[in-house]
Amino acid sequence: MSETILNGVLAEFEKLAAIPRPSKHEEQVSNYLKAFFEERGLTVVQDNFKNIIAEVPASPGLADAPLTILQAHMDMVCVAAEGYAFEPTRDAIKLIRDEEFLSAEGTSLGADNGIGIAEILWLVNNRESFNHGRLRIIFTTDEEQGMSGAMGLDKRYVADADYLINCDSERFGELVAGSAGCVHVTLWRELHYVRPDTKLPNNMLVKIGGLRGGHSGEEIACGRINAIKVAAQILRQIMRRGKIRLASLSSGRVFNAIPAGAELIFATDLSIRVVEELCAEIERRLKAVYSATEPNIKVEATVLRRPEKVLHAKDYEYFSNLITLIHSGVYLMSPENPADVLASANLGAVRMDDEIVELKILPRANADELIAEFMEGFEQAARLCAFEYKFSAIVPAWQFKPDSRLLKLAGEVFAAQQGYAPKVKTIHASLETSLFLKKNPKLEIISIGTTNENIHTPDERLRLDTVAPHVKFIAGLLEKISFLPAQ
Repeated sequence: MSETILNGVLAEFEKLAAIPRPSKHEEQVSNYLKAFFEERGLTVVQDNFKNIIAEVPASPGLADAPLTILQAHMDMVCVAAEGYAFEPTRDAIKLIRDEEFLSAEGTSLGADNGIGIAEILWLVNNRESFNHGRLRIIFTTDEEQGMSGAMGLDKRYVADADYLINCDSERFGELVAGSAGCVHVTLWRELHYVRPDTKLPNNMLVKIGGLRGGHSGEEIACGRINAIKVAAQILRQIMRRGKIRLASLSSGRVFNAIPAGAELIFATDLSIRVVEELCAEIERRLKAVYSATEPNIKVEATVLRRPEKVLHAKDYEYFSNLITLIHSGVYLMSPENPADVLASANLGAVRMDDEIVELKILPRANADELIAEFMEGFEQAARLCAFEYKFSAIVPAWQFKPDSRLLKLAGEVFAAQQGYAPKVKTIHASLETSLFLKKNPKLEIISIGTTNENIHTPDERLRLDTVAPHVKFIAGLLEKISFLPAQ
């Protein structure tokens, strides 16, 4: 039975992997999911945000059971290994399967959260094999970049529900019952360029690579190096020894992935040998500090032709000051649980073109008051460095409720199936759950998932032996819920 479930879920996942679905480009996968439910004669709505809402009738005799929502998100973080050709809006994910793991060739896998969708689709296809009350399936868009799908979802789709099972957690055996809030911060400044000074004869490209990257919430305290901060360190070291004029700095793509590489192009009056030695020294120092977590870091300098233009000195000063000033990483650990992160921020991307430089930052906190403090701090940093700033809508923290009936029931079902109690925890990642609670404060929610490793990186992989047990757990929990009275 387990092998049948695994193969069935992976067949659904393979279809999803063939559809490009980076955040804000979900129309194709949304249309596919809408057709899936229509083909099975189920009532389905595709709203203006491309969210999918489908109704699954209860098993015979259970029409009065509580209404339960199964929920996951369609989009994925699309990142590729250095040098791997990949266009997220056009290219399919190429799957690699061995006995233990499912991964992807050269890119992130998209098990976050495609495996949650695939499992729900399998359950819908096999809904006659277990008892359940009324089910509502909600697949949201843009979870990774702004949660605009969950924010825009009409509250009537959650107002009449008793329970919601979010399938977007990353470790089987954990019941997530709380998560961090967040806000997306964008800082930008208009740029002015000049011709390079002939007194700066050496033109260099510095590449920072070999870093692990990772999820900017769950792995922010794992000792991962941020490539943008390494770039800032290189700029500071050159400025202490000589002169520099920056032509470009590029790193990262998204708010919520720790940037694993960066490229700097600049003109300098330092000799080529001095720049090479400086880069080698920075690499040595970082390896000495981060030998356990970042053993493969590379900081390499090569000679280039003279760039056609470089940043005006004042633009460079403001920009270099800002990326130095912004702390990226853990801000505060929990006083109650010292192993848990309470507040962090990730400097996720720097983009420069002929007109502007733009920075993407994602602060998170498991207390809403800290999000407000972050916003004040980034606003002040932007003003000091003459940058414009913009904040997204705030995603509030999901507060832990130890007396949740759903949490207790889920623990009982899991222990009966697996022979041991699950771990109940809150996470330092942002989930859509708090947005559903705003629409229905009486809703009881848990978040569960398979074991997905290294998400938001090209090393992402799904542990296959967690898929069938996870599906059985959802089915068993739905069966238990179906015999509860509606709240």
